[in-house]
Amino acid sequence: MNKPLDKLTRAIDRIISGSLGKQILFFIFLAAVVFSILFAARMILFPRLPETPADRTFWNTVHNFINSGGFEHLNGNERLLVFLTNIFGMVMFAGILVALFTNTIYQRIARIRNGEIYYSYNDHVVVIGYDHICDELIEQHARKDELVLQTSDDVGKVRRVLFYNLNGNLRKKVNVVSGNRILLEDIEKLNIHKSKVIYLFGDMNEDAHDSKNIDCLKIIIDILKKTGRKNIPCHVLFKHHSTFAAFERQEISGVREHIDFIPINFYDMWAQKVFVKNKYNGGEIIYTPLDHKAVTAECTRRVHLVILGMSDMGIALGLQAAQICHFPNFITKGIKTRITFIDKEADVKMNSLKFRLRGLFNEIDYSYQYFSENVKNDNKSGKVKFTDIEMEFIKAHFEDDEVQKYLEQTALGETSYLTIAVTLHDSSAALAAALYLPPIVFDSGVSVLVRQEQSHAIVSMLSKEREGDIYRKYKNLRPFGMLNKCYEISKADDLLPMMVKYAYDETRFDVEQTITEFDEKIIRENWENKWKESENMPALKASNRYAANFIPVKQRSLCIKEGVELDREQINLASLIEHNRWVTEKLLVGFRAPTPEEAAEISSDKKKREYYKAKFIHQDIVAFHELGEDIKNINVQIYDTNISRALPYMLKALASNK
Repeated sequence: MNKPLDKLTRAIDRIISGSLGKQILFFIFLAAVVFSILFAARMILFPRLPETPADRTFWNTVHNFINSGGFEHLNGNERLLVFLTNIFGMVMFAGILVALFTNTIYQRIARIRNGEIYYSYNDHVVVIGYDHICDELIEQHARKDELVLQTSDDVGKVRRVLFYNLNGNLRKKVNVVSGNRILLEDIEKLNIHKSKVIYLFGDMNEDAHDSKNIDCLKIIIDILKKTGRKNIPCHVLFKHHSTFAAFERQEISGVREHIDFIPINFYDMWAQKVFVKNKYNGGEIIYTPLDHKAVTAECTRRVHLVILGMSDMGIALGLQAAQICHFPNFITKGIKTRITFIDKEADVKMNSLKFRLRGLFNEIDYSYQYFSENVKNDNKSGKVKFTDIEMEFIKAHFEDDEVQKYLEQTALGETSYLTIAVTLHDSSAALAAALYLPPIVFDSGVSVLVRQEQSHAIVSMLSKEREGDIYRKYKNLRPFGMLNKCYEISKADDLLPMMVKYAYDETRFDVEQTITEFDEKIIRENWENKWKESENMPALKASNRYAANFIPVKQRSLCIKEGVELDREQINLASLIEHNRWVTEKLLVGFRAPTPEEAAEISSDKKKREYYKAKFIHQDIVAFHELGEDIKNINVQIYDTNISRALPYMLKALASNK
């Protein structure tokens, strides 16, 4: 279908499937068009000539065909003609043509409302599957792009929910169609190869969500292979954090050549909003950073995150905190960040986490307590851990006296910057647990996060301070985890991670240098070209994003200012905490340190280094000062130093690009 005709078809479809008023106006317009065509035909075929008796008979018959009974004065043979004309008119128009026309229109309307009509889409945004997290994303795209959303759910219901917050102009740009994302013929109808970006979300409340998304991804890649289209950004939602983590580090065969694969996860998105971006919906809600204003080298406090509930959200928050909570006071005073999980099934969930992250738990201090049976054990009696993160697991109900006392003592002490996150899936239960925390928690100014999936209205009302308030108990209460407005288009803009990679790529090992120029055009080209050459694109991209997420913490802890060169002490501390962050990152994505025997093999044979890295065993997972004299290890130190030197200039370039 050509584009003008396609636009006309869509316009007509919107009218006939719209309101009654639009339909009436359309049919009046249609009748006027038909009348105009008939009148024009009559003037062409029967120009004005002297009228004969035969002419009068002909036109009387025609008029009678339109308005039967209007010519009762006719007589003779004309009556038979009138009779036959009336019979033909009733049968043809009332019995056949009207019914046929009406049925055709109603069938078309039904197909439109059921999402069975596909058009010739081009340069559009494709969303496959409907999930509440895409509401805001669709609204953002509809302001400038045409968008096609395909769902296997009830199209009418999805359209009503989706259009609730969209104005009329934006609704015209959103096409909701019905289809199954694991059927090739349904995906082909979306003109994937002509799209500008793809969001593969999948539908809500379905079984095998993540597996179906991977099946759909394979279909998309097959279509792109046939059409020759490459490098389309494809955002793929994984419901389970463990699946997301696996695909974040593992390349899928054949993906890199055809799409820019961007795995996303609801829980990870929220963990970054709360702990990295520190804001929701452009600043509608502001979150206090885990390190509050800053944890400097002289600071004697630890950062302490207490998570009530080991849900997927709770685990995502804990792992995100482990990614970014690396501070210079560990270098100067040996103070570690503490992450505490409290859950009635903490023992089972701890073992599950240990099973998933063996390498991490081999290199960090962790402990387990069961208050009811007075059980307590830890792994501190083994080797001394060089990492700066420790974890604590407490098996208990939130309401238990021991838990309340624990929270009171933690809040009362002046040895930590405390944050409490209530991550229960049930919003009402989470709110109750947060509101009835010990009073000292609120009086001490502790930041309390409470998960609220559907609406944050109650929490926002409770926390909002008003002029003249003498005391506001819940002023530090903050909602998070809302389904609405959680995914932003800007998330896909990796300018800061691109800068990090550029600084690494431009590092030289023969001279001391600082990268000071970060031209956005050059950086974006470098990013794209490097990923085309990369053998493990997802893992490298994720690594650069993790490094970028850590930059605000470094900026606060080391008082880094835009464009101001770091002094020697700042560079040294920045390099040390960057290495600690990098080690934790590698442990979290599944790497482990080598055994003494494996380390010996790696040292004696350079090829073994790459072999063991492919097996997720990394030689550099050691303390910074233990990297040794090997040239590879010296280069690791240079990388950490160079990225630290470049930080002020990255921040300056980033600010100028906003």
